[in-house]
Amino acid sequence: MKVLLVNPNYRNVYKYVSSEATMILPPLGLAYIAAVFKKNNIDVKILDLATLNLSNQQAKKIIEKFNPDILGITAATNTIEEAYDLINLLKLDSKIVVGGPHTSVLPERTLKECPKIDIVVRGEGEHVMLEIAQNKPLSKIKGISYKKDNKIYTNPPRPFIENLDELSFPARDLLPLEKYWSPGIRRYPFATLITSRGCPFNCNFCVNYTVHGKKFRIRSVENIMKEIDELVHKYKVKEINILDDNFTLDSKRVEKLCDELIKRNYDLIWKTGNGIRADSINENLIKKMKSAGCYLLAFGIESGNPQILKNINKGETLEQIETAVRLAQKYKILTEGFFMIGNLGENKKTIRDTINFAKKLNLSIAQFQIFIPIPGSKYYKIIKREGKLFAKSWKDYNAFSDPIFEHGSLTKGLMLKMQKQSYKEYYFRPKMIIKKIFEIKSLKQFIAYVKAGLAVFKFGR
Repeated sequence: MKVLLVNPNYRNVYKYVSSEATMILPPLGLAYIAAVFKKNNIDVKILDLATLNLSNQQAKKIIEKFNPDILGITAATNTIEEAYDLINLLKLDSKIVVGGPHTSVLPERTLKECPKIDIVVRGEGEHVMLEIAQNKPLSKIKGISYKKDNKIYTNPPRPFIENLDELSFPARDLLPLEKYWSPGIRRYPFATLITSRGCPFNCNFCVNYTVHGKKFRIRSVENIMKEIDELVHKYKVKEINILDDNFTLDSKRVEKLCDELIKRNYDLIWKTGNGIRADSINENLIKKMKSAGCYLLAFGIESGNPQILKNINKGETLEQIETAVRLAQKYKILTEGFFMIGNLGENKKTIRDTINFAKKLNLSIAQFQIFIPIPGSKYYKIIKREGKLFAKSWKDYNAFSDPIFEHGSLTKGLMLKMQKQSYKEYYFRPKMIIKKIFEIKSLKQFIAYVKAGLAVFKFGR
């Protein structure tokens, strides 16, 4: 039994960002699945096309040479067509399995759109993929949809993994670790880390719950520290990017983790690059995180208008957000904010409020992305019912493409104009340019900032 797990080349999808300025992070989902195979003595490899920046034609040669028994591909909505294109090029007898956020929302449609796909995985993939490799009858595997005799079958959902500590650490030894890169990283080698899964909140723009569920599940501090020990000792990691959706939701757990990091006294810094909730922060926690090596906190802010925050069911106030950001800044922790343009009920004034709020917060990094109405989200259903969708391809469903919808006062022209305006106003202020210069800690980071700055300049013209 040979298994090959493939991460599509998403650089082919991000139209507004140059290849040189696109962050390239390890596909931890595939690495977790690979670890399960390794534990069960199954020959497995990972082919990360995004990191290697390979075309599908180049990937075809590698895949066909390896000739796996099972080919597994992960895909989000904006990369599913990259997966289709690759699959349709291949001449294999392999069992082809596709998983990820897109298949979790649209399993039957995926099977119809690409007839060469045999199975799609819905939700978490570790145990599902192992059962497929062990040739368990497909009708008995929960969490999959599949084709048989020209018919599509959808099995019952699979329960989410309750005890995350039972999972082996990601098989990082199968990844080209030296090639991963991000503009904000200060120290190399760096690693990404996930310490929890699931989100109990109900934001109407999100579909993450389809993969990891709404129940918040955590890894124990002891288990996390074993992985960090491995990262420091085996991989010589100097920085960690924590990618949880809700890292600080259990503040006591984070405090205990910080205590352990302080005891270890590693030459290690870390950040929460995927964004945390502002209402999960307090001063004691911030102080402890700083002492434990945290240098940046990213926040999912979304909007600077209080009514829009209510409309999207964020469950936070502008006051909570500002308090959290100021606390981080008080303890010299850099701050990053994620904002969306085009939320439910938006107009030119509310977008203007978001730009002004971002400038008021004086974040180190601000990202302004046009809302993407991903299938499965509540807002997507509202737009389909009341507005217009212009997407011609799944590749259009990404933050670096033209707006693909209109709703209410929101037109494509307005959203794109205000997005460009937001980046211009935010980054091309003398205050911000000076701020970025003083943040530079290494030549590699300087080069990264230059690449990112040129990409923003090019986009904002």
